[in-house]
Amino acid sequence: MTLLNSTNYDFLDIIEPVTAYTDGYLLSLNLGTPPQVFQVYLDTGSDLTWVPCGTTSYQCMECVNDHSSSKPTPMFLPTQSSSSTMDLCGSRFCVDVHSSDNRFDPCAAAGCDIPAFTSGLCPRPCPPFSYTYGGGALVLGSLARDSVTLHGSIHGIDPLSPVEFPGFSFGCVGSSIREPIGIAGFGKGTLSLPSQLGFLGKGFSHCFLGFRFARNPNVTSPLVMGDLALSAATDGFVFTPMLRSVTYPNFYYIGLEGVSLLGDDGSGAAAMAAAPPSLSGVDPRGDGGVLVDTGTTYTHLPDPFYASLLSSLSAAAPYERSRELEARTDFDRCFRVPCARAPCAAEDRLPAISLHLGGGARLTLPKLSSYYPVTAVRDSVVVKCLLFQRMDDGGGGGPGAVLGSFQMQNVEVVYDLVAGRVGFLPRDCALRA
Repeated sequence: MTLLNSTNYDFLDIIEPVTAYTDGYLLSLNLGTPPQVFQVYLDTGSDLTWVPCGTTSYQCMECVNDHSSSKPTPMFLPTQSSSSTMDLCGSRFCVDVHSSDNRFDPCAAAGCDIPAFTSGLCPRPCPPFSYTYGGGALVLGSLARDSVTLHGSIHGIDPLSPVEFPGFSFGCVGSSIREPIGIAGFGKGTLSLPSQLGFLGKGFSHCFLGFRFARNPNVTSPLVMGDLALSAATDGFVFTPMLRSVTYPNFYYIGLEGVSLLGDDGSGAAAMAAAPPSLSGVDPRGDGGVLVDTGTTYTHLPDPFYASLLSSLSAAAPYERSRELEARTDFDRCFRVPCARAPCAAEDRLPAISLHLGGGARLTLPKLSSYYPVTAVRDSVVVKCLLFQRMDDGGGGGPGAVLGSFQMQNVEVVYDLVAGRVGFLPRDCALRA
């Protein structure tokens, strides 16, 4: 296959396979010359792209999950790449990762004298950074530059070929808290992967596989960046305006007007529960709205709105609750559902959940994107839990709610940055492979 240079084409679309994992979705990054391959989380709730990196073993504190094993974590080795360089203290990426109001701060921290950094001639590397995530997670590292190779198509019709993007800036991370592998940041900031590759003037889309494909590398669904992502979003899509937060301008916000429950025939099993005003818009301080975050597994809603949904669900579900599993799983509603034999996919009478979004859009979630069997079939019964969670207020402002990746499975989502909107279409994403 011919290696394309990304700078030679204006009509370029990127199409990458995405695989399901137990708590999110993974994208392969090919970094360096020759390429070194890494599996990273696709995260619309952050900007920095990073991988474990360096000459010593990668250290992750509080990483007790499925990624933990006796095998050492794969690490990017800059010395094994002929195109690897360190990012300089005066680059816009260095300023961005240090969140500095003064663009000279990173060069001052690097030890440059005033004439050097004011003239933009300081040759010192960008100082080490710390980058924080929700839930107390953070990574420590330095900014590196190297080629990233993805798969592209010219005009959306030519065969896919490797496309090299030189000078890509990413985090070379040696240690972290609660972040076992790398992350590809898909926010709207300078550092994000679509921003550096030039796709924030267009848009992108993803169609996440059902979690039943978790850890199955043989089944993938597409991540699309470019005009092709927008042109494919036609019949059947519902669109809602993309909101803007002055406090968090790099992230994707939408408005939520309410939630309703649907019966087996699609009729309303309960009247729409109106969402609080804080979810339908973003206030002048930048607080409120719903953050579309593929880096968060479950959708989080605030009380008392969330409590109202739980109450309506208890009244509408014709099954006995399993309080034992609720206590063991930390999910707030689990039901004992009759099931003759596995997989007991959707043959139940649990109400479908419909999200009423801003602009009159209505997204009815696939049942398997709302409820999940947490037990094997026993005595012709399986326990299914609602995979929503309570929003932790924290008192610090920010988004009023979060739409997580579990609720985006088997839903094609398009981020239309030209029209400033987000589109949704429920579909079997395995058929989009």
